[in-house]
Amino acid sequence: MADNRSNAPTFQRFNDAEESGSMQTADVAAGGLRGILDALLKVEGVTAALVVGRDGFAIESVSSNSVDTDSVAAIAASSLTAAEAMGEALKLGTMGSILIEYELGPVAVTPAGPDAVLAVVGNQGANLGRVRIEMRKVRQAVASQL
Repeated sequence: MADNRSNAPTFQRFNDAEESGSMQTADVAAGGLRGILDALLKVEGVTAALVVGRDGFAIESVSSNSVDTDSVAAIAASSLTAAEAMGEALKLGTMGSILIEYELGPVAVTPAGPDAVLAVVGNQGANLGRVRIEMRKVRQAVASQL
């Protein structure tokens, strides 16, 4: 995350129209949580993006198809809690993210500050590395919006 001239938080995302790998900057302050999630939804293969409270309730979500956001929210929050507990029990340090791969696509979950979880659902065409990079870039912006 970087600051632009107006000190509004920004993040960079790959421009889908360009194969050269160049980046474009999107202002996340103007769109709030919805703007952040809308930008994640534009990543190739991403079908849903959610900000979830640690209590398992969806705070904000976007989807390109019908997703039961209440169920995804509850499971994402509890999965993150379980993964953090495992890391503590094994003395592995702070958890970075969870990536679960299913036959029809991945689900990635990461902490977004102390009070929230960022979850992204993808299809078979999702580039897992890119999804992880984009989530890492925006999780602090999500936390700052709460």
